[in-house]
Amino acid sequence: MIILGLAAWAAILSWDQADSQSEQAMLIAVYAANFLFHLLWSPLFFKYQRPDWALIEVVFLWLSVTAMLALTWSFTPLASIMILPYFLWVSFAAILNAKIVQLNRPFG
Repeated sequence: MIILGLAAWAAILSWDQADSQSEQAMLIAVYAANFLFHLLWSPLFFKYQRPDWALIEVVFLWLSVTAMLALTWSFTPLASIMILPYFLWVSFAAILNAKIVQLNRPFG
């Protein structure tokens, strides 16, 4: 997937620009959180057919992508620009998820 490839490339660019191990640790933490939230959304939405739970989870996914966007900007704006398509995709998915929940209540 191109979006995740760009995010990985942004991580490499940011890692190279990090001045300390604490900055690198912060980068790892933000990317690890995003990895977890990225992995959780699809099974909640598709496998378990719980768009209501996925809607709650997508907030955390969106926040993690926003954190990636902000953190990579502090290292190099190019890396942040590379995260932008991922941010836009997750934002679009969140809007669709919310609409699906709104139109198909109740779940469970």
